[in-house]
Amino acid sequence: MIQHLQPQPPEPREANFESLIRIIAGQQLSSAAAYTIYRRLKQKFEDSVITPAMILGSSKEELLTCGLSNAKARYITLIAQAFEEQPNRIEELREMSAEDVLETLQRFKGIGIWSASIFALFYLHHPDVFVWGDVSLKKAIRLLYEEEELSEPKIEAVIQPWRPYRSTACLVLWKWLDKGAIRFS
Repeated sequence: MIQHLQPQPPEPREANFESLIRIIAGQQLSSAAAYTIYRRLKQKFEDSVITPAMILGSSKEELLTCGLSNAKARYITLIAQAFEEQPNRIEELREMSAEDVLETLQRFKGIGIWSASIFALFYLHHPDVFVWGDVSLKKAIRLLYEEEELSEPKIEAVIQPWRPYRSTACLVLWKWLDKGAIRFS
C-alpha cells in the first residue's frame, strides 16, 4: 500500500508556544474553522510569533473575539502562565522521548492525548507516535482490519508491529483515507 500512496514527510513546523496554541485552538473543529481562528489570533498580534506574554497581555474578551471558546481561552491562558514561568519548556520537550512528551503535555489542562500526539509528531518530529483519539485513524484501522468496534487494547495490538515507525503509519493511513480508502492489489 505504501508504495502506491507515496506519503511525503510532513512539512517542517517549528515547535514553539504558538504551535501548541494553534493545536488547542483547532481542537474538534474543521480545518477551515481552525485556520480561521488561528488567522484571527495571528492578526490580533500583527502576525508576530505568538508568545506567552502576548496571551497574558490580552483580556479573555479579546481572545474570545478571535473565535476561541471560553474553555479554550482559559486553557491557553493557563498554558501561557506556565510557559512564562518556565521559558525553556519547549527545549525540554525536544530532549524528551515521545512517551515523556505525551505525559508532560497532558498535565496541562486543555491538552489531551490527541493534541500532545499531534505536537510530538508534527512539531517535534518523533518517528514513533500514534495519534490516539484521532477519529480518522480509528476509521482506517476499522476498515483495514474489518472490525466493527475497536477498543483501545485492540488498537494497541494492531499498531504494536508498526513500532518504531508509527508516525509514518499515521501519515500513510491519513493519505489512504484522503484517496478514498481504495484497495491496492
